[in-house]
Amino acid sequence: MQRDPDDRPIVRARDVEHAYPGRAAEPVLRGVSLDVQRGEMLAVVGPSGSGKSTLLACLSGLERPLRGTVEIDGTDIGPLSRQRSARFRRGRVGFVFQSYNLLPALTARENVALPARLAKRPADRRTVDAALDAVGMLDSAHRYPDSMSGGQQQRVAIARTLVARPQVVFADEPTGALDTVAGGAVLDLLRHTASGQRSVVMVTHDLAAAARADRAIVLRDGIVHAELVAPDVDALFDSIERASVRA
Repeated sequence: MQRDPDDRPIVRARDVEHAYPGRAAEPVLRGVSLDVQRGEMLAVVGPSGSGKSTLLACLSGLERPLRGTVEIDGTDIGPLSRQRSARFRRGRVGFVFQSYNLLPALTARENVALPARLAKRPADRRTVDAALDAVGMLDSAHRYPDSMSGGQQQRVAIARTLVARPQVVFADEPTGALDTVAGGAVLDLLRHTASGQRSVVMVTHDLAAAARADRAIVLRDGIVHAELVAPDVDALFDSIERASVRA
């Protein structure tokens, strides 16, 4: 992990609580606090229903927590209006999901260029092709999503994220639908992304994937059950097993 000279965390969450309408009696997050350092890859793991994806949504600004604060690069994103929040995310935040969200009528190159065009920024072909090249998909720039494998589509989706050079990438089960080889290539890309000023926060059920991170947090019932630095698969498994046993 390469740290930026600025030691201020790129993401800082304090006492984050969240619940969904109709489920207020059972909060999904119960006072989660954490920091994500610049250049860090952080994995979020835990039993099903522990609040992993909800935490990712709150950290990234896709969901507004009921209580607590989330800052990205020093900006408290809670008070931002929906429109300002969307603009802020376009400039600072990238997303990689298990579903690739590529538009079937656009080529790989056009899909990668699309966010810049939607943001009314120049979609420089050289920059787009450099992003495709970085994920090993430049030779497929002319292809449409339905002619690609799942791993190839995910790599194009990552290129689309990286071309905007976000400060933090949030990845929700990015290898969940991929085979071992394709998933390994995607993890290599995310691992490489977490350096310098850019960080990655990844939710995953895959303990081998989580072991690629600099640090992992284990959620249980919406709280941080454990934190592991330089995690390995055995330590993650043991921690999740303990988290699965309710007190």
